[in-house]
Amino acid sequence: MDHWPNAVLSQRVVEALQERRLRSALFTTYTFDPGFFELEVLPLLFRQSFSQAEKVKLLQLEDALRDVDHIAVYYDRNALSQDATPARLDYRRIDVRRRGGVFHPKLAFFLLDEKNEVNRNSNKNFQSLVIACLSANLTRSGWWENVECAHFVEISDRSVSSNPIPYRSDLLAILRRIRACGTDSEDHSALESIRSFLRNRVSSESIGPARVRGRWTTRMFGGERQLGISDWLEEQELTSSKWNLEIISPFFDSRGAHPLNQLTRTIQPVETRVFLPREPDGSALVTENTYESISALNGVKWSVLPSQITKRSGGASGEKLAPRYVHAKVYRFWNSNGREVVLIGSANCTSSAHSHGGAGNLEAAFLVDLSRTRRGPNDWWLQPLGQDVQRFAEESPGESDGLDDSPIGVSIRYDWGTRELAVRLDRKTVQPLSVSNSSGGHLFNIEATTEKHWCELDTYASDLLRKSLQSSSFVVLNYGEIQWKVLVREEGMAHRPSILSELSPEEILEYWSLLTIEERAEFLERHAAFNENIEGLPVLSSNIELGAETTVFDRFAAVFHAFGCLKRHTVSSLENGRFDEAEMRLLGAKYDSLPELLRKLLDLENGDPIQCYVSFLTAKQMRDSLGEQYGEFFRDREDLVTRLDILISEGLCRREQIFEFDEKQSSEFLEWCEPVFLRDLSNL
Repeated sequence: MDHWPNAVLSQRVVEALQERRLRSALFTTYTFDPGFFELEVLPLLFRQSFSQAEKVKLLQLEDALRDVDHIAVYYDRNALSQDATPARLDYRRIDVRRRGGVFHPKLAFFLLDEKNEVNRNSNKNFQSLVIACLSANLTRSGWWENVECAHFVEISDRSVSSNPIPYRSDLLAILRRIRACGTDSEDHSALESIRSFLRNRVSSESIGPARVRGRWTTRMFGGERQLGISDWLEEQELTSSKWNLEIISPFFDSRGAHPLNQLTRTIQPVETRVFLPREPDGSALVTENTYESISALNGVKWSVLPSQITKRSGGASGEKLAPRYVHAKVYRFWNSNGREVVLIGSANCTSSAHSHGGAGNLEAAFLVDLSRTRRGPNDWWLQPLGQDVQRFAEESPGESDGLDDSPIGVSIRYDWGTRELAVRLDRKTVQPLSVSNSSGGHLFNIEATTEKHWCELDTYASDLLRKSLQSSSFVVLNYGEIQWKVLVREEGMAHRPSILSELSPEEILEYWSLLTIEERAEFLERHAAFNENIEGLPVLSSNIELGAETTVFDRFAAVFHAFGCLKRHTVSSLENGRFDEAEMRLLGAKYDSLPELLRKLLDLENGDPIQCYVSFLTAKQMRDSLGEQYGEFFRDREDLVTRLDILISEGLCRREQIFEFDEKQSSEFLEWCEPVFLRDLSNL
């Protein structure tokens, strides 16, 4: 076949988003590498360039994530990538475990603001939803190395496009099932924002026929209504077109050919070709029993992909390397009349993948009609094997090969704001679990806890984990002779110390005043280069001009302008429901948070006492104004607000330094000044 559908996954994501502002994102994956996801996938979602220096890129991402409402990754608890690197950024990492199978859908949902489409009723941008259904896990091999498959679709707001979406109910169903793999105590905000758009802003017309004007409508398989893949395809009327069938799958059952036998009986293809996964030396990555069972099926041939698909790039040097691993999962139905329909997604040719949703894996795959979308006549993708295979696997490989065996499902949660540590076990234990840091140092034990409920641990364990998390988000669990790795869920990330902490008060005020994403990104890259605490960066001379103003007016105008910008950003966050972002700015521990500025001012030895005093007064005026306007937000964070109030009070007590020479003058001036200064005049 001359016209292979191919693209680079990262580029395809960028093209699909079209530089639109991201509001929420939801990812699901089996295997998860959080460090790769943060450094290589998250940057694709934003309309800015990022530094090539890893630590600076993380700083810029930390800033960019503040403008996003929700991001979450759902992953199988037992499938952390063995070469995974730690998580360091603020998004929800939700580990799930599925009874009777694995959590296997590879989906990505992106809720985006349209650039030029504004809802006149709300004066807000209309939104669109981009959905990607993939075979690729959120790992380096999935996004950069393997041969994978993906299909992208986009859904517009019904006020922009009233076209019915035949797979709307399928998406809502898979979202329900994803949520059900977790618990109600999880933060499902990202998932709920996607579901809310589908329920409220997309046409709710009933599902139409499987075919419209001779073409199959796009649908998503998710194991709903107790239907396995074969039964579901029969319901989609794929049983009467004299198909040729091609199957690309990296994994098969260890014995027999049950899923393929059932599929061919349902579809009754004229001929079927099945991709044979192989080692570079030609050995089959299936058992001899599986190989013979599939070979014995009527009209079925083991086949291979052309080398042009599997060879690595790099010219002559690439020819010498082992071919790329084929991890795609594609079921292609086509005939010589130009018909071509594909089922593309996460489903391997295994019994657990082909079962209905209540019995096996949770899978997701799009059914898409590609008829006459490419030039030239239809032809085979796969070519039959030239000779029989002589060497086979003793056991058919599976996607869980090489992963840790965790006998107990354990979730660990740490909140940086409240400093609370909690654990949850999916079954009771007969002995304690030992928890160590990634270097092997013992931290604490998990005693028997209430099954399936969060149990808070003591302050001693919490303090030990907090110190460990500053180096790695992974811990190692030991239960008897078994050892496995767990990714800690970090919440309250607004209060996690930032990579960059050495900004002066003047620099924090300057940062608040920056208006654009590009200005903030340039600021972070510039200042990170002068920070000796950021490992791996060249250290430049720190003898630089901070741009300090020379007049009294300029100095105080800069303070008022910076606080005004901070207040506007905070109000925008609160009005749009981005409470985590507001908490980070007002109550957090990041390099540009209000408490960080106040601490730096308190630590100054040679600063201008009048400018410090005015800064604390301005902070109190803003805190009181926002507290009156958004009382519920402040009441829900009483402990954090108390910490802020203590900082402000301590700063205001320094006012005596201004008038050390005349206590009477000080008292009279302050009695007049402070009430006037603190009065909220924003409504005048």
